[in-house]
Amino acid sequence: MKLILALFLANSICGASGDELAQAPSQAESGICLSCNAFERFYDGRDNTPAWTGWRRRKHFQALLEVVRDAGSHGFDPGRTGFTVTTPGGVGIDYREFTLFLRPGETLSLTASEPVAWQDEPASMTLEWSAPDTPGHHHTTLTAEDGAQMSLHLVVMRARNTGDSAINGYRLGRYPDEPYLGLETYRAPEYFVEVSPGIEALPLSPHFRLGQFLCKQEGGDGPAYLVVSERLVLKLEQILEAANARGWRTESFAVMSGYRTPDYNAGLGNGSYSRHIYGAAADIFIDTDGDGVMDDLNGDGRHDRADASALYDLVEEMAGAGHESWLAGGLGEYGPNARHGAFVHVDERGFRARWGR
Repeated sequence: MKLILALFLANSICGASGDELAQAPSQAESGICLSCNAFERFYDGRDNTPAWTGWRRRKHFQALLEVVRDAGSHGFDPGRTGFTVTTPGGVGIDYREFTLFLRPGETLSLTASEPVAWQDEPASMTLEWSAPDTPGHHHTTLTAEDGAQMSLHLVVMRARNTGDSAINGYRLGRYPDEPYLGLETYRAPEYFVEVSPGIEALPLSPHFRLGQFLCKQEGGDGPAYLVVSERLVLKLEQILEAANARGWRTESFAVMSGYRTPDYNAGLGNGSYSRHIYGAAADIFIDTDGDGVMDDLNGDGRHDRADASALYDLVEEMAGAGHESWLAGGLGEYGPNARHGAFVHVDERGFRARWGR
């Protein structure tokens, strides 16, 4: 019933006929627009007809996205809970599982959208937790009055001495002395996640693990270190949900490159202000068959740049429909070469940037 109701909403926007509405379940599963049979062209922005511009286009996108969400998105579970907690930095979290990173001694203040209980405290909409002075992983569960829960992982990071090119023997390299354009998002990180044994499997969110974002440089005798932006994780979760709604059934993205140390990044010939060195970028592709390259997303029988283009267009359409705001950032398209397959770069940086087209 929810599916048909949602499809009726889509019908009111795009003008599907009764016969087309009767085909709703099968068409929703394949990600096809009810009225124009061209959801692919609409979704990725290649339909230039005037009917798909402006308000109507955005509303149609949102309605059809809800259709597939209510239909189960081919069995994909976005992992959302029934309430939201918001950090002082404006990070809103509504997932059943999430990880927050804290400095030693930092007091975490969260505001919940409804009263929630945690750590044997009575239900409240304001929550506070003081991080210990030593690095480590802590866990708590938030429970709403209706029983909805959020599993919250709290990771206390380790400090890096300002200007040091290594932390506990793990080679970092040199961060730029001054942030790009004076932006706080480009200030050299002072605290890093210590990758102790077993923590690679730590769930950052329902569909991403800490180990997916580790730098690929060779480590020393001690633990590796990295930084990961919570905003980036949220952005990836939103893109993943939209990809499944599009019909690309996958439980996560393959992350070809997440965090990079400045030293490793320089070895690749990349710029000194790459968002990767701030833990705020990911090079991603969909690889459901495990062959190490992007799946054939556009169904043309080939694994090539056109598949990266399809994923790029999806993210661009989300940005155009108002999904970014504080998630605004970079988007790049890359074709395959001798070292890697096609992929898409996604980051959060506080302003829009596009390349690869």
